[in-house]
Amino acid sequence: MRKFVMLAVALAALSARAEQKNVQLLTNMSDVQLQRTMNMIRASLGVHCDFCHVADEKDGWQFEKDDKKEKRTAREMIAMVLKLNKEQFGGKIEVSCWTCHRGSTHPVSLVPLPQAAPPFPTPKAERPAVPPLAEVVKKYTAVLGNVARLQKPRVLIGTRESSDGKPVPIQIEESVGRFHITVDTPNGRVEQVVNEKSGWSKDAQGVHEFPASGLENFREIASSLSLTLPSEIPADARVTGKELIRNYETVIVAFSAGDKTRHRLHFDTTTGLLLRRVIIRDTPIGALPQQTDFDHWRNVGGTMFPFLIVTSLVDPWVGSIRRYSDVSLDAKVDDAVFAKPK
Repeated sequence: MRKFVMLAVALAALSARAEQKNVQLLTNMSDVQLQRTMNMIRASLGVHCDFCHVADEKDGWQFEKDDKKEKRTAREMIAMVLKLNKEQFGGKIEVSCWTCHRGSTHPVSLVPLPQAAPPFPTPKAERPAVPPLAEVVKKYTAVLGNVARLQKPRVLIGTRESSDGKPVPIQIEESVGRFHITVDTPNGRVEQVVNEKSGWSKDAQGVHEFPASGLENFREIASSLSLTLPSEIPADARVTGKELIRNYETVIVAFSAGDKTRHRLHFDTTTGLLLRRVIIRDTPIGALPQQTDFDHWRNVGGTMFPFLIVTSLVDPWVGSIRRYSDVSLDAKVDDAVFAKPK
């Protein structure tokens, strides 16, 4: 069973499930969106997927089955959350599985005792003084240096560490939204290519086309690894407050990106560099957070670039730690590397 679970985890990290069966409430979602939402539920309860879904050594994951009481209960809870958000909050996503469960299968209903006497009158939180948006963006632009080079082809060499904690060598060649990735795994070399329209992987067994869900997943992860450039911060963004991250004081810039998506950018108040980006996507039963931490910034020929990038999602198998040893910006990348092998 352990081998089966590990194989399923590995496959989940590469692409979303290609087929949806017996989905009754969370309809009109892509495979990747449904997978992320399921992982939000999993994270809220602090369990693995087999808590609700049937899985065995012989037939693998059988997501369509309703054999388990936990899955039937989960469907009732999903209906409750949908109803609450629609009728009590006017369709705004205010309640989620996490609201009550907080990482436990059984929500806590009792107030802990003893209770300390609260202060009176209740103190009002004071909003910290924050700089204007234009000042934050100007400082970020200046510290980045030659920003134009961040939009040119580049080659990144280093290691990638996934949820198993084992780093593997990786090389990324990127050019105008096209990617050629080479990873040396314990089982041999794997190449992945994604261009404007399609994608595939190549290993010892041959070339494998990415399904639509695989392409969606790849592009979402690639986007999570990229920097937010100054030009991508809209004029109506707001400086909303401050927060301490890794012992650095940061100022938070927040804006809506449309399609029920919100961005929060955390800039180091001293250096002006981007330390964290949180992207929040609303689903009918709660918000899905996606976090990227940027660290170990270095000057690469007049342009600052983070040599450590950590991505965190509700899918723990999809997040990664990338440590770069060599970064070439405005690099020469041969178009042939993006061509499909014959």
